[in-house]
Amino acid sequence: MENSAVKTIDRLVDLLDYFTQGHDAVSLAELSEHLELPKSTLHRFLVSLESHGILRRGANDKKWRPGYHLIVWGSVAAENSVIREIAKPFMAELVTASGEMAILTVYHAHEVVCIEMTETNHPVRLKMKVGEQRAAHAGASSKALIAFLPEEEIMAIVKDKGLPKLCTNTITDVNALKAELARIRKQGYSHSLEETDPGAWGVATPVRDWTGRVVGALGLAGPTLRYSEDKVKEYAALCREYAGRIATALSAPGQNGNN
Repeated sequence: MENSAVKTIDRLVDLLDYFTQGHDAVSLAELSEHLELPKSTLHRFLVSLESHGILRRGANDKKWRPGYHLIVWGSVAAENSVIREIAKPFMAELVTASGEMAILTVYHAHEVVCIEMTETNHPVRLKMKVGEQRAAHAGASSKALIAFLPEEEIMAIVKDKGLPKLCTNTITDVNALKAELARIRKQGYSHSLEETDPGAWGVATPVRDWTGRVVGALGLAGPTLRYSEDKVKEYAALCREYAGRIATALSAPGQNGNN
């Protein structure tokens, strides 16, 4: 099963790379020859990719072309790379100021993704990986992101993913979640205590771009042995300060396309 999955991924990468080599629209026969696959097998593969928007088929010539979903992925990757590079030095300062791990997350496709993190030197600390995907309804960073989504998108998340109980204090009721998100919008930050992982707590604030749009969340996370209500307020203020600095840097000439 694992070898089959790897072969499928390799085949997909090879296919998409073919479009970067000057092949704008490609016939089934040409792709079959390039990938060394029978037409019948390849056709099923292409139709599956078409259903996900990764490829599209011309109505008249029936040739295959890159689909809209690649544009979405590309724009997300480009935007996130800019935010990451800008945020890194500010995150290092935030860790120094707080003593806890700093996390930068973004919302994508009903989930929240960690795109950058800076660890603390504390011997007792949390672990998270860049690229790690998290549920959108639980945790400080996740809530700081979805609180500013349109109502219909929030409900789409609930419908698609549900509100599974991940830890002791995970919000599993949709009305309670709505009330929590309203509170976050009012106070400008979110916090969590054992919502995603035992013994963990966090604080996060939204990061906005030059238009005021929320493009990420900046958070601090640590073990509950260092938790207190005073720390929540202190770290919320720190996250808000550094999120503002990141936002200012994002609006600098050369970062937003408005030189």
